[in-house]
Amino acid sequence: MANGYYDDGYLSDLPLWADEDAQVAMEKVCEKHGVPVDVLTELVMVQRERQHQERAHGIYQRFEEILGRIE
Repeated sequence: MANGYYDDGYLSDLPLWADEDAQVAMEKVCEKHGVPVDVLTELVMVQRERQHQERAHGIYQRFEEILGRIE
């Protein structure tokens, strides 16, 4: 999933991105439900980037921006 937008450090420990079989399964589920994998990836990254903050100021607006890419 490394493509310039994502920092692999936020994903490499997660089975959905570290395990090839899990990634294939995730891609199938995303395709079935019409959710681009990059949208799911970015949502997870935003959450992980901010998980140590007491307040995740602006996170809901960021989620809306990311989810807005789903057609």
